[in-house]
Amino acid sequence: MNEMTRPMLHLMKKIEVVVQAADIKLVETVLRDAGIAGWTMIRDVAGMGHHGFHQGRTIFSDESGLVMFVGVAPADHIRNAADNLRDLFHTRAGVLFMSDVEVIRSDYFVAA
Repeated sequence: MNEMTRPMLHLMKKIEVVVQAADIKLVETVLRDAGIAGWTMIRDVAGMGHHGFHQGRTIFSDESGLVMFVGVAPADHIRNAADNLRDLFHTRAGVLFMSDVEVIRSDYFVAA
């Protein structure tokens, strides 16, 4: 593939948020209000953290497990969402990551 046939890529920002399932509605509202057009939500994630190993939900409660959100948008949208989620992590378990990504169809990542 040469420069003439290589697809044009657009720089965007990615946010990854892992929270307790009880906080799903809060995170969805923050992402939507920040202008993030869409996201992927992965239920029952597990991993090792400061408080030991967290596993997926128990059979007794849908809100006890962890959920991961992955969203891509222009940098200012992602930073706005991160700013609005910052207070959540003062009182609740979870993590937030941001990184640079390149996408082919940038129009897919801007709210209408």
